[in-house]
Amino acid sequence: TVSSAKAVAQNSTIIDVVVRTDQDVLQCTLGNDGVLEGAAPGSLVLLHSTIRPATTKKVAELAADKRVNVIDACMTAIPSVVRQGGLTFLVGGQKAFFERAKPHLLHMAKDAVHMGPLGCGNVTKLFKNMVTASEALVVYEALQIAKAGGVSYKAALDLMQKTKSQHILDRWDMRYDFSGGELKFNPGTNLYDKDLPLAAEVGKSLGADIPVVEALAKLGIKLNGGKVSI
Repeated sequence: TVSSAKAVAQNSTIIDVVVRTDQDVLQCTLGNDGVLEGAAPGSLVLLHSTIRPATTKKVAELAADKRVNVIDACMTAIPSVVRQGGLTFLVGGQKAFFERAKPHLLHMAKDAVHMGPLGCGNVTKLFKNMVTASEALVVYEALQIAKAGGVSYKAALDLMQKTKSQHILDRWDMRYDFSGGELKFNPGTNLYDKDLPLAAEVGKSLGADIPVVEALAKLGIKLNGGKVSI
């Protein structure tokens, strides 16, 4: 064992920082007995936490004064998958630093993906987790509509599981077009001009508390050019 982050850095050329919050990262790297007090010039610091890109860039800027290099290498996988060797690192920073870190990262993970410049690992981890969290909230509100309409939670969940469609990420080319440089949404028919706003209307009329669904219905109508077919 070692007494401080400084002591770890003094004995390492690649330094992993795994703490929880932005403040924890700043304290661990920039604080008293922190990483930058011990890191030698040429060392590489890997920030693994789910934090703001601005925090990563602040650490990198101050590290550069000491000729210490920094990349963000966020971890993505639930604990049970990590224990089975399924961890993936989402990395932002100079490609040369990524290539230097990659063999080290692959000792801990099945994959390490370079997402772009410094901070892109942070952004990728956040939007990925945002999708996961949002899906759970949409299902939560769907269950509120189901219950208000007389369908039990269990019956609703069993039915959705039994009849679930292919995930949008398995067929993203049907909805998202960025061939011209700008992202365009293809709403198709029925879902965004009819079914989603109708679900929001019915849920609200039944007294269900569904702010996410109501907001999504409005967004769907907007992306569908304001068209409503209910």
